[in-house]
Amino acid sequence: MCLALVLATPSRSLSGDTGQAPSAFPTEAEVESVTVEIGSRMFTPNHVLLHHDQKTVLRFRNHDTELHTVVAKELFLSPDLNVGGNGAQEFGPDGLKRVIIPPEGLVEFQFTPARTGTFSYLCDMPGHDMKGVIVVE
Repeated sequence: MCLALVLATPSRSLSGDTGQAPSAFPTEAEVESVTVEIGSRMFTPNHVLLHHDQKTVLRFRNHDTELHTVVAKELFLSPDLNVGGNGAQEFGPDGLKRVIIPPEGLVEFQFTPARTGTFSYLCDMPGHDMKGVIVVE
């Protein structure tokens, strides 16, 4: 079994007025960042907590020597969704269907969760029984 380090670093500015004009783009301090590690056909963590209306970067790093996918259709309906990294995106009639992540690859979802709730995600490669949950509160 592969053990993985999980980085979950929600960041919020605690200081008051900085004396500077507000920026149209969020700073790093205004973005919630969570990384899910993939190893030995497991998502670690397989339970992720995000916050409604909070700019978010959700990363999936594949440490295995085989392809994996991330499928989370209901979560990624946000109009501000951007997908980066070296994963191959697949789209269907309803938008983003899944992202295929190569060995030692990374996919990065940048979005603002528009709905609260519990959203499942999985790897739908044949023979892979990898599942997880993302809770948005």
